[in-house]
Amino acid sequence: MNQTGLDARPSTKRELGTFAAYGVSFISLGLSMAVLGPMLPYLADHLSVSFGQISFLFTANNLGYLIGSSGGGRLFDRFDSHKIMILSLALMVAMGILIPLVSRFVLMLVVMFFFGLGQGALDVGANVNVLWLFQKRVGPYMNALHFFFGLGAFLSPILVTQVMNLAGGALTWPFWAITFLFLPGLIVLFFFPSPQNPEKAAPSEATQKSSLPLIILMIVLFFLYVGTEIGFGGWIFTYALEAGVANETMASFMNSFFWGALTLGRLISIPLARKLRPSRLLIGNFAGMVLFFVVILIWPDAPAAIWIGSAGLGLAMSSVFPTLLSLGESRLKITGTVTGLFYLGGSLGSTLIPMLLGQIFDYVGSYQVMLTLFGLSVLGLIVLAALLLSSKRLGEKERSPSI
Repeated sequence: MNQTGLDARPSTKRELGTFAAYGVSFISLGLSMAVLGPMLPYLADHLSVSFGQISFLFTANNLGYLIGSSGGGRLFDRFDSHKIMILSLALMVAMGILIPLVSRFVLMLVVMFFFGLGQGALDVGANVNVLWLFQKRVGPYMNALHFFFGLGAFLSPILVTQVMNLAGGALTWPFWAITFLFLPGLIVLFFFPSPQNPEKAAPSEATQKSSLPLIILMIVLFFLYVGTEIGFGGWIFTYALEAGVANETMASFMNSFFWGALTLGRLISIPLARKLRPSRLLIGNFAGMVLFFVVILIWPDAPAAIWIGSAGLGLAMSSVFPTLLSLGESRLKITGTVTGLFYLGGSLGSTLIPMLLGQIFDYVGSYQVMLTLFGLSVLGLIVLAALLLSSKRLGEKERSPSI
């Protein structure tokens, strides 16, 4: 079996220290990305809006994320990447303080937009820097980076629920507790220089044309995957409540169970990325997603099925995003712009799919939400097959002797 992860050269102390800074930042990113789901019912009450209306918070947040990630990719090609990441974390701190203080729905949409802007720039920045820093050794490191994201996402629902209970139901302290945890990443990034792109030369026109089908398929797959992950993670809490499967406390633990399984899966995938080809990991991921959505669809009112489905989906989804990026690194010249395009697909999915699920939830029913997510997973498996065929024809990119 071909090894697809690390080469013989060990990582330096500077590389590992820089990676630790990204890991701290990604814990805070995971905290912020998962906080909205369990807080949706309380925010709906706070703002006096319906579930259909409150779903537009996803839209505003993810529209900001879309602009921050896709536009931020170009910025990372031109400016000091760590400074941009520090500014992104500072923006998240400011907006996190404002969220529980805003009582008007329209103003909340604005705040969530800027919150997403910071999230998007931070996300694409850490990923592109890890790709530049480790290059063909990136597989395990990329999975480890996303493990830190999953760790933050796992802790987020538990943290906000417990802090809210201690605060007597007030929205202020749950959001401010999350916001306080953005500060370590902001501080640590000051102490390390930014990595440089090892492939600064622009690709030839022929290379760009041959790579275009692969880039398009990857954008589509990022759209389907991220939309499904954020859609399920954002709505499983409300689904469990409305379906009568769990009370508020148990629903929050179901939500955390999903993110916890996703985190565990990313931890497991770190050694797997050293041994398995990205294509094999991705096929297993999407096949698992389809299987566990079937479990939920067959037994939609059974608590055990929701627990199993949540855990199984977390494990199945765990390594899709980092493995797709690793696959892209092995086939394409990775710039901030190209990475931004991948994030454009992902952020469009995280913007449109949760909003669609909110409307389905409000006007059709909770079961149809899971049916829609199942359909998206099947479509993702089909697109993955096309992507792997296209990737096989393109082959691995040529590398300079210094890499």
